[in-house]
Amino acid sequence: MVHRTLAIAALAAAGFAAPVLADQYETIYVEEEVIDTTTTDLSLRIGIGGLVQPDYEGSDDYEIAPWPIVSLEYLRLPGLGEFGGRTVGFSIGPSFGFVGERDQFSDPALIGLGNVDAAFELGLKAAYEVDHWGAYAALRQGFGGHEGLVGEAALYGVWRPVDQFVLRVGPDVSYATSEYFDTYFSVTPTQSFLSGLPVYNAGSGFKSVGIQGLAVYSLTEKVDLHFRAGYDRLVSGAADSPIVTTAGSRDQFTAGMGISYRIDLDLFD
Repeated sequence: MVHRTLAIAALAAAGFAAPVLADQYETIYVEEEVIDTTTTDLSLRIGIGGLVQPDYEGSDDYEIAPWPIVSLEYLRLPGLGEFGGRTVGFSIGPSFGFVGERDQFSDPALIGLGNVDAAFELGLKAAYEVDHWGAYAALRQGFGGHEGLVGEAALYGVWRPVDQFVLRVGPDVSYATSEYFDTYFSVTPTQSFLSGLPVYNAGSGFKSVGIQGLAVYSLTEKVDLHFRAGYDRLVSGAADSPIVTTAGSRDQFTAGMGISYRIDLDLFD
């Protein structure tokens, strides 16, 4: 476990003043890169990095975890049109999420709460971006560790000091249904008896508010460096959970960096 002071130091080292999850999933935006649309039908960006994040949502201890970087940057479907590429304005695409397993024996605060399996999330993201600002909203269905609906929305500014570099920073909110809140923040009577925590029903609704930053530097036409950092404050039923208030923290920090490569495929010619 890495204590909170290391996480704050990592934030500074990443070059941000102060998002995963706290978000454990990556939000990638289409960059204005040169894609040869005469020979390309599908462009995927795939990469990997490292992320300093809470051990579990609501924890005040930190870990270094893998950061998968995956985005759909361009798609051409015969008869339907083109999506992505060097465009601005409205776009819609897939949204993916992953929440790692929570082991009750990994932290004394979790003993008696039981283990929670890893969860995968799949859904859609709608975004609108112009030269200096953008916004997006995403909604995903969980599978595995939780089966709730989760999502987030953000408004951000865009800064491009040079062609190879883009920075997006702005506030965001996250939300979830009761299935998600019950899995990670509620305490059942049985869990209360085993853990010593009070019985608690976390409800549903907004989960956190914060500020997120994502920077991308293009090393070559296809290779990018990614930097991210942020702060989230747990709110409502998540913030008042005894799992958080007894031995955790409402303040959640993240920071990371990674590298990715764009794969261009000709599918239909």
